[in-house]
Amino acid sequence: MRVLKFFFILVSTFLIVSFVMNKSIISYLEQRYHIYISLDNDILNEANAFKNKLEQIKTVISDDPFNKNYEILVELARKKESNASLETEQFLSISGQNFQENIQNNNADENLSEQNNSVAEIKIDTNLTVKDDEEFLIIGDSLMQGVALSLVRDLKALGIDSINLSKQNTGLSYKSYFDWAKATEAAFLSNNKIKYLVVLLGANDPWAIKQNNKYHAFNSDEWLKIYKNRVNEIIQIAKQNKTKVIWYEIPPVKDKNLNSKIQVLNKIYEEISTANKEIFIPTKDSFSENGEYSSYVKDENNKSVKVRADDGTHFNVRGARIMSNLLLKHINK
Repeated sequence: MRVLKFFFILVSTFLIVSFVMNKSIISYLEQRYHIYISLDNDILNEANAFKNKLEQIKTVISDDPFNKNYEILVELARKKESNASLETEQFLSISGQNFQENIQNNNADENLSEQNNSVAEIKIDTNLTVKDDEEFLIIGDSLMQGVALSLVRDLKALGIDSINLSKQNTGLSYKSYFDWAKATEAAFLSNNKIKYLVVLLGANDPWAIKQNNKYHAFNSDEWLKIYKNRVNEIIQIAKQNKTKVIWYEIPPVKDKNLNSKIQVLNKIYEEISTANKEIFIPTKDSFSENGEYSSYVKDENNKSVKVRADDGTHFNVRGARIMSNLLLKHINK
């Protein structure tokens, strides 16, 4: 009898949690396993609203400036769906900046096309003269998580503070799961010393993008339009906060199918970074043999050293150090 009671409580708890967290669960399944579920129900929406209130209470109790700002920005984004003008007015009153999401700009695609046509003609100063009171913001997915550990330490050795917001299973394709544009803006609201933004992400992005309840296949015209705008959105947020962007190329990965898709992303990152006169850091030559994936590379003594994790995507400690050094060589302190 006690066993039946235990299982009843367990199943009931699972159902209640699933009911309240339905949107988060769906977003996670889309992001992590690329399982697409479309549920539009008033009762489920109300349950999700209750979950949002709980998260807001948690944010207030934690008294974390970043989390507070992120929750504010996400809430404004939700309201924007029903009242665009309300979102703009509230956001401007909170941030005190003339921020506007580039993805909502009807001319964004035309601007990007014009920029991309002149990329080859743009000359960029890649030297970073960092002042004593300036800090780095580090964002990205699990690729960045390993690199950030080395980067934070190496910057600290130069007397430079940094904020590591890297988060696994994130990217630019699944805003419903985690919105890097909002997270970046929240970080700027929390700390006005941030003057350099370092980005490494994309391993989770070569999949369909959902917008306006419609899925767009990877590398389709509409997918490219949406994704380019999201990359540009991050850069424009940095520009509006007078921050220099350093965007890493994703080095080759072992899975050939994923690797071919990543090249599409790298081209986008390079084109948009260069068009905006930001720094794009090539990594292929440091992590590959003849442009192909390799777990080992030659060090300064011409010895083969392992630089990648066994999964064929991420970096080991030595690889993370190489990634860090690729950025450090641009810094004058």
